[in-house]
Amino acid sequence: MWNFRPKSKVKSKKAKREILSARRGRGLFIFLLFTSPFFLSGCRRDMQDQPKTIAYRQNTFYKDGSGSRPLVEGTVPRGYLREDRAFFFGKKLSAADLNKEQQYQVGRTLPTNAANPYPDDVDTIPMSITKIDLDRGQERYNIYCSVCHGMTGYGDGIVARRGFSKPSPASYHQDRLRQAPVGHFFDVMSNGWGAMPSYASQISIEDRWKIVAYIRALQLSQMKSPQP
Repeated sequence: MWNFRPKSKVKSKKAKREILSARRGRGLFIFLLFTSPFFLSGCRRDMQDQPKTIAYRQNTFYKDGSGSRPLVEGTVPRGYLREDRAFFFGKKLSAADLNKEQQYQVGRTLPTNAANPYPDDVDTIPMSITKIDLDRGQERYNIYCSVCHGMTGYGDGIVARRGFSKPSPASYHQDRLRQAPVGHFFDVMSNGWGAMPSYASQISIEDRWKIVAYIRALQLSQMKSPQP
């Protein structure tokens, strides 16, 4: 194709483009010249070097010299608030937790320590127990308890038969444990008793109550029916 446009017009368009690009470059330079101080002001090391508390490091701001602050007294981790004393500890409400009327009623109905060696332990399991729960209790009992107390609770488990007999594991069918409240068995599993260690780290709270329910079932199964 032939181009019949005059050369002067072509040159003028190129000149205009060069002038526009030069103006844009000059404008960008001026913009950066005036805005760069604002950007550079945020790059100072004052923010990095400012005084601040770093965990597990020494800090002279506090009297004890430690940057990690101790927890406020009485702080409870989320999910670990043990408000239900009966469920989590197997214990009845203490006198400090009761009002005067409740203290009077408890003091009037509870037997003395001489008649009841477990006055603080709850008498009923603080959760509903189903057949599934009882089966779970039997499973956990066979794993953790039967080795000493035996499959039927007479204290004749494999550990006792192999020589661990001083003291002998307790039989659940003696009068003392038949009459013991359910909270006593929960307390023994939670804190240990005599030569028996605590099982709190191996058995969950719910499973401890399920084992207690199964122990009660064992006791009932071995009771002689009254003669007609």
